[in-house]
Amino acid sequence: MIANGVEYTEERAKKYTFSVPYGYVKTVLIVRDDETEIQSFNDLKGKKTANSLNSTYMQIGEKCGAQVIGVDTIEETVNMLLNKRVDATINAEESIYDYLKVHPDTPIKVVAVYDEMGSVHLPIRKAGSDKLIVEINKAIAAMKESGELSEISIKYFGTDITKK
Repeated sequence: MIANGVEYTEERAKKYTFSVPYGYVKTVLIVRDDETEIQSFNDLKGKKTANSLNSTYMQIGEKCGAQVIGVDTIEETVNMLLNKRVDATINAEESIYDYLKVHPDTPIKVVAVYDEMGSVHLPIRKAGSDKLIVEINKAIAAMKESGELSEISIKYFGTDITKK
């Protein structure tokens, strides 16, 4: 099982059984403060972006016509952006605002929010996952009903990502 903000995709569903969603994420487009050409996802055609390897953000960049460079961490992404090795990056809104809490003087800005909101799930290897997924879904439902999932979200993200 993976517990790390994994979004559902058809490709991933071939290998994994997904839990019900436990959160929803907005995808944002981030540029340097001095960038004026890129104002929307449509402006990415022919530009370079840095995105997490094999992420939905990488797929969005490719779909928008960007040359996508895969990276491992948000720190690496922001450094490439600040050093002008890439023109933009695509990431979860919560991740970038969390980064800016720790590094408030970083000269970057959010210029656009992607139209589609993603949902995050717990993927489990398909083999032998039937009983486990039922129990995981019950636990997620109980945590939603009790408000515990919302409390955890607010504590760690500063906002409630459990509601669409």
